[in-house]
Amino acid sequence: MNRCKHDIINDMLGVLSTDSRRITELCMSGNVPVDRGKEIIATLEKYGLLIHSGESGEIEYRITDRGYEWLGLYRMIRKVLP
Repeated sequence: MNRCKHDIINDMLGVLSTDSRRITELCMSGNVPVDRGKEIIATLEKYGLLIHSGESGEIEYRITDRGYEWLGLYRMIRKVLP
């Protein structure tokens, strides 16, 4: 089955719904290389679906309320569409 960008975003936001993660963990959850993952993460930050925080150079990403909303909507769409 081919995955679209929305499936990758769903995987990334889904793993963030349990705890904050670093970029490599996010990319592994989305099954994408880090360079492509950085582009997707930048887009998610731009739209306010996740935010980053970091101390001493270690950046971690967290899902926002808007990200939870996106997850819920995407899951509803997946139920309706095959």
